[in-house]
Amino acid sequence: MVLPLSQLLQQLNDKKDEFLRYDTAFAEVRQAYQEALGRWQQQTIPKVTAAIDPQITHWGARPIEPWNQGWCIPLGVQWPHRQAAQGWAMAQLMEVTTVAVDGSQMVPSEELFLPVGVVQAGWFLNHHRRDRPYAKEIALELITPAELRQAETELAQPQTYRLHERYIHLRRFELELKTLRERMAEVTAPALLLFDGSFVATFAESYTPQWQGRYVAALCQTLEASWEQRIPLLAYIDSSQARDLVTLLGHLDRLPPSPHLCDAQLLNTVLTQWGDRSPLFICDRGGILENYGAWTRGIGFCYLKAHQGYPVRVELPLWIYEAGLLEAVIRWLCGELITGQGYPYALEVADQVAVLQGSDRQAFLKQLQVWAEGVGIELRFSRKWVSKQQRR
Repeated sequence: MVLPLSQLLQQLNDKKDEFLRYDTAFAEVRQAYQEALGRWQQQTIPKVTAAIDPQITHWGARPIEPWNQGWCIPLGVQWPHRQAAQGWAMAQLMEVTTVAVDGSQMVPSEELFLPVGVVQAGWFLNHHRRDRPYAKEIALELITPAELRQAETELAQPQTYRLHERYIHLRRFELELKTLRERMAEVTAPALLLFDGSFVATFAESYTPQWQGRYVAALCQTLEASWEQRIPLLAYIDSSQARDLVTLLGHLDRLPPSPHLCDAQLLNTVLTQWGDRSPLFICDRGGILENYGAWTRGIGFCYLKAHQGYPVRVELPLWIYEAGLLEAVIRWLCGELITGQGYPYALEVADQVAVLQGSDRQAFLKQLQVWAEGVGIELRFSRKWVSKQQRR
């Protein structure tokens, strides 16, 4: 079956007024926040700090890096053509080791009457030296029925629906960060490590404390390793829905909350040229960050114009800024963006290394079947899966 486009179009026309009302209301709210942004980006950090109600515990964002021309810090370089930009990128990254990690997973499914899963992390390391080749590899972990059963006991949720799938995602997250720490221990400065995702696990706030603790521990261990080894680490979020600056501006101008407006939308009118970035802010979101210990207010963020879309969000441990490395790290990242044509090249390769396709799942099930027969374990597959294999 295909999507009945004629019915869809009829529904869109019938509900046009609802779309228009939403668009009008959103435009009014966005304008109010845009005006607040225009005013406060002309002020200094002390004036912003003085304007916050002392009763407010979490500002959303706390300014830390001074600004001179509003909330836009230009990269400061331009090129006449792409070849010149690529040359600049190569010069920035020369002898800088970049490492990126991404992950993928296979969750238990109805094809097999046995709960088993796989997580893997793909990593890519480039020394940017002619005498040292790049490296890429996969770290794989098999999740057994016993581990899934243990998770049911130790990480039980009030609602157990899709618990196995959620546990597999947790294990993938932990493996990605473990792999990042392992690569971090192998490199020396100058180096830059890239993580695809946020250091602030707000998505886990709806989970029980046991689940939250696992996510927070993995993140804090990685942030701590970066600080101890003095290896810069960035979290790269291409399509961020974060609202930390929106929250700050709402507090400053006593504006009503706007759950549908995000920082990237707001800054799109400020960061207009490629390489423009916002000043660095401390993430002061509260929530799960309260469980981060020394890192509760130890994560900074800024927004960067990396392509024609909305600005991307970049997060980092604050020690990078305090050590005076922020400008260098941003230039290294921009070098990666030029090489990857709008997305960090190292993350792009890590994704290609890590991704699991439908064909990989079929290969996994067949290998599992062969192994099980060899060791005397009886596996039961769904009739649907068996029928598919017979037809192929």
